[in-house]
Amino acid sequence: MAKMKRRRHTSNKPTGQGHKLVWFTVIIIMIPVVIVGYVLLTSLGGQNRPVEGSRFSKADLDPAITKDNISSLESALGNIDNVEKVSVNLLSATLRVHIDLVDSATDDVASAALDSAYNIVNEQLPIDTYFTNKDSSKMYDLEIDSYNYLIDDTHTADGWTYLKLTKTGASDGPVTDNMTTAKDSELSNQLKAASEQIQQNIANAQNEDDGQ
Repeated sequence: MAKMKRRRHTSNKPTGQGHKLVWFTVIIIMIPVVIVGYVLLTSLGGQNRPVEGSRFSKADLDPAITKDNISSLESALGNIDNVEKVSVNLLSATLRVHIDLVDSATDDVASAALDSAYNIVNEQLPIDTYFTNKDSSKMYDLEIDSYNYLIDDTHTADGWTYLKLTKTGASDGPVTDNMTTAKDSELSNQLKAASEQIQQNIANAQNEDDGQ
């Protein structure tokens, strides 16, 4: 008997359909991978840069204090009596004025210099305009330091004079603090006595160790 040959049936399915399904799957998988990779790359690229922001809107700090204003202030403040050095800077929307007086300056001298400095600032940068908040906007803060020296190896706390005037945009007027005088003298004396007692206890313990 002659063997019957089997006919092969050719498939009508397109040969490229399987490849398309594979590529479609790869694309679906790659989308989140690409997104995560982009986020990681941008994070690494900016990790050495600080995050910058501002607590002020476009309507705030208007009118603005300029470099010319600061230079003019420094020149005028340098003419105050008993002043050795003056510096003016603008940081974080706060105008900071530092008045370094002669070492022999007393509280009265420092107070007079503080008043003169405040008046000069008010003449060149009116307090009501530059350092007082408006209904819909914030303005600058003002700090003025008046001192005879900063404590170091050659300058002790005895005779030290340091006054600070502060005027915020939200306050009604300036406030002056004597940085060398405790606001609560009773608490200050208690802390001082406790500190002296601790130092005495340490000294006694060291003496006992040396005597053994």
